[in-house]
Amino acid sequence: MARSVSGRKTLEWQRRLRRFHKSRQSVVAFCRQEGVSPPSFYVWRKRLQEACPERSAVKPPAGFRSVRIVPAAGVSVQLPGGTQLLVPLSDAEGLRVAIETLARVDAQRGGNASC
Repeated sequence: MARSVSGRKTLEWQRRLRRFHKSRQSVVAFCRQEGVSPPSFYVWRKRLQEACPERSAVKPPAGFRSVRIVPAAGVSVQLPGGTQLLVPLSDAEGLRVAIETLARVDAQRGGNASC
């Protein structure tokens, strides 16, 4: 049988989660300060996200952009002039040549040749 959740407890955890987001602390440090356990924190966060997914959407802080992580297919270098170089990770020799070439060109332009 599913346990019912009181409105008072739900409101308490909604407020607690808002404080957590403003605190910029780790979950463990915040829970220690609040006197609650990290497992309870995660259970309540999930419960409230499931109850109202549109309100729990993570919004990045101002000045940050969302990033989508994709499996690494290679090393990509974007040069200031717009040239982009992509070397597959499976091509270790190609990656070595690309790094050496970039270091040499950078050294010729007066940059630091050390990696």
